[in-house]
Amino acid sequence: MPFFIKRIAIFLLCASLVACEAKSAVESGQAPSHHRDDGYSNSDGSRVNKPLSELFRWWWSRKDLDLQALVAPERIKAAWEQMPKDWKTDQGHADTSTSGARGAQASSDKGHEVQWLGHATIALKIGDVRILTDPHFSERASPFSWIGPKRLHPAPVPIADLGRIDYILISHNHYDHLDLPSLRQIAKQEGGPPLMLVPLGVDRWLREEGFDRVLGLDWWQQSKQGSLQFHFVPAHHWSGRGLFDRNKTLWGGWVLEHPSFRFYFAGDTGWSDDVHAIARRFAPFDLAAIPVGAYEPRWFMANQHINPHEAVRMHQALGQPLSLGIHWGTFQLTDEAYEDPIKDLIAAMKHESIALERFRLFVPGQKITIKPRTH
Repeated sequence: MPFFIKRIAIFLLCASLVACEAKSAVESGQAPSHHRDDGYSNSDGSRVNKPLSELFRWWWSRKDLDLQALVAPERIKAAWEQMPKDWKTDQGHADTSTSGARGAQASSDKGHEVQWLGHATIALKIGDVRILTDPHFSERASPFSWIGPKRLHPAPVPIADLGRIDYILISHNHYDHLDLPSLRQIAKQEGGPPLMLVPLGVDRWLREEGFDRVLGLDWWQQSKQGSLQFHFVPAHHWSGRGLFDRNKTLWGGWVLEHPSFRFYFAGDTGWSDDVHAIARRFAPFDLAAIPVGAYEPRWFMANQHINPHEAVRMHQALGQPLSLGIHWGTFQLTDEAYEDPIKDLIAAMKHESIALERFRLFVPGQKITIKPRTH
């Protein structure tokens, strides 16, 4: 492919990556304030809608960056090896194995299993129920197989070795969070497809793509499934899979409630007061999954992606639960080096005098078992 055409293709893909019909959640028929005639907005009324001039500025600023050197394999290996031992040891939880497929299949009567499979994909095992967040197992976070952000590490557990998945939680429709090939493969599992809980608008789109077991929720709506309660909560972000569907579907995070476990999955977000509203309604949490990557340059990314210092601020606002950093280390989406989220998160925690084991980063496939709450 000619170099110029490839550069244009990359630019258009960046526009779709960083750049259905809405149904009101109010019985009276009056739409919530984040509902617009042409889609959705953030809870403060704002929209992340970068002008092309800023996108060109960012694209042009990267021309002298050696992006491949920022995520070179030897750099990744060194970053993993230098991660603090507090992130690799038990620290009062039952398991911190990295045993891949065998670990994902393992059964534990002692607690709830949590495994990071890369980017925003977390596998949860709550009793006999298995849940996946934003499952992504494809080679690229892109609508194309030949271009776009490529995986920096293999998926640590193949879909075929996950065991039966009962529920999938989707935060929004960006390609690094909603991967259609992964969803199609999971839907072929023995016993039928999982129930997918998704933002408003994404439900209609997935049905058009052939999925039947889909439930769309608005912010603050909930769905009770057996002993689990799933709540869809706000995030400060945007949606879109192309150049002409900006903010046509909703975005957000999830709170999962179980009698002995409460989990917050932030998805993808810039900083906002939404976190305080979520904490008021649902804290304390046993585990929070908070994004820590894809944050440079700040002039372009700040209103859509928090950085590690803001992630620590979110951790504090949530009541300092055990926190797991996500949205890093799997795809090169922005301009920071591979090890920067590690270094910046450690610096932010030390600045706030927070013990390292309270906010961890995992290597792909790492797993812990969280003891059930007894109160």
